[in-house]
Amino acid sequence: MQWRFPGRTDFALAAILGLAATVRYWGLGFGLPDIDARPDETTVMNVAMAFFTGDPNPHFFNYPTLYMYCLFGVYLCCYAWALAGGELASVPAFLSRYAADPGGFVLADRAISALAGTATVYVVYRVASKLADRRTALVASLFLALAHLAVRDSHFGVADTAATLLVMCSVLLILESLDDASSKKHILAGAFSGLAAAAKYAGVLLVLPMAIAHVFRSLDGRRAGIVSPRRLCLLLFSGALLFAFLAGCPFALLDFHRFAADLAAEAHHLRLGHRIDLGPGWPYHLQFTLPIGLGRTLFLAGVAGIPVLIRRAPRKAIVLLSFPLAYYGLAGSGHTVFLRYMLPVVPFLCVTGAVCTTAAADLLSRRLPLPSALAVALVAALVILPSARKVLLTDRLLATKDSRLLATEWARREIPPGSSVFLAGPIWRDQRADPALGRLRAAYGISDSVSSPVSPGMTSVSDPVLTYDLWTYNQASRRFEAAGRVQRGIPDYIFLRESPLLAIGGTPAALTEIVATSYRLRASFHAIDMGRDQHWFDMQDGFFVPFAGFAGVERPGPNIYVYQRRRGRPDNRESRSSSSGR
Repeated sequence: MQWRFPGRTDFALAAILGLAATVRYWGLGFGLPDIDARPDETTVMNVAMAFFTGDPNPHFFNYPTLYMYCLFGVYLCCYAWALAGGELASVPAFLSRYAADPGGFVLADRAISALAGTATVYVVYRVASKLADRRTALVASLFLALAHLAVRDSHFGVADTAATLLVMCSVLLILESLDDASSKKHILAGAFSGLAAAAKYAGVLLVLPMAIAHVFRSLDGRRAGIVSPRRLCLLLFSGALLFAFLAGCPFALLDFHRFAADLAAEAHHLRLGHRIDLGPGWPYHLQFTLPIGLGRTLFLAGVAGIPVLIRRAPRKAIVLLSFPLAYYGLAGSGHTVFLRYMLPVVPFLCVTGAVCTTAAADLLSRRLPLPSALAVALVAALVILPSARKVLLTDRLLATKDSRLLATEWARREIPPGSSVFLAGPIWRDQRADPALGRLRAAYGISDSVSSPVSPGMTSVSDPVLTYDLWTYNQASRRFEAAGRVQRGIPDYIFLRESPLLAIGGTPAALTEIVATSYRLRASFHAIDMGRDQHWFDMQDGFFVPFAGFAGVERPGPNIYVYQRRRGRPDNRESRSSSSGR
């Protein structure tokens, strides 16, 4: 056995991977124990936990199920560990722990995503190594390590980052198949492509780069025949893709009608838009998502590196770029323009950006008396600096306590149990009525009092926040309602919020008038300076951390204002008794 001492490249790659892990795990517990801090995480978690009922059918196909099965596997290991250590005695006890305090489960979910994001940095290094030299590969991995959109989304316990890892693994194997057309390589490439599709449906577009690679190999004319080894390899790729997809999403076949209906609903949702119309995705992502998500310098370098790569390695470049181009065409075809939709495009632009960077550095070192390595380091630093700055600012905010947590902690201290409270938008959430937990309660007979994930900062259902009488406001009738009944009075407390996020909606004018005449400001929790207009958010999302424009932002969350009913105003308890007697 031959021993090889690690070289400078190995140390540099290890340092880059360490940096990538640091910025992805920093602030990973953002918003907790508020499980609504990142939309969609609870959707994924509840489906994964529902598998403990013994029913492997998710009954939900808006997202593919591979990530949910993987998360279930992690939770199953956690349960086995707790069982072996004597902490828990049964599955119902484990589910009750999840229901009562899901913060640790959220962290486990996010940790998977952060790990996948870090691993993608290494795979991008391998991909770039197939296209260019090690210098370029190191630069590409550095770019992805500090790419703002990739780092931000690696904090989220949803499938996007894991799917991007699987896409890049498949692309690496497809590139390798250009030089090694073995059956093994095609089977592996097909398997990773199928897993990518089982994590995010758009992964099925990986058939395009493999088809192009097959055409290039066929043009070489090494072999011919009706069923040539090359055609057999393509069949092996397709079979492995289908098998891997069904392994990760088996009920796409076993519950086909529900699968087809949910898939059609997602296509409809992509086409029509979400909450507010920001226009079609093609110009939107090109104008906003990618330049901001990569930083303008890295984005421009990535675009400029495309013709450079095509000139240097045309076949590999076409194979590499076919997926992001096809994916961009699909993801940008509708009016739903979540920023995370561009996450699978980011690694490819990091690779082409690295090609452009090393080419520019070589030109610089020829014109100035600079060593090549120093020139590469200087140009790479200039390219990645804007994105790295946004990563630092985002992570700093994620590590700061959310305004909703501050408001909830104050409510627990200052508002008496039993008070009537109106929340303009979710400040905390009582999940006892969450339909996704119904299967858990029905399967194990867990009562509502134990199976409700509690409000932020709460550890038991006896917490005062859960004993508040939560009211709603009907804009049509201009009346408050509670438990389905109209209330003649007004609540004891009103929580209002403001944010540049247009998707969360504003405060009705009638409600503003009620607050002005019948309430006094009791407390306020500031997160953002609304006097500044440079803040830029993912406007269709409900994530309260800016994507650009960080000046004047103190913490995640909206500004929250707590109003208390003035003395002498109508008593809500009288209104409750009168309404109950109707």
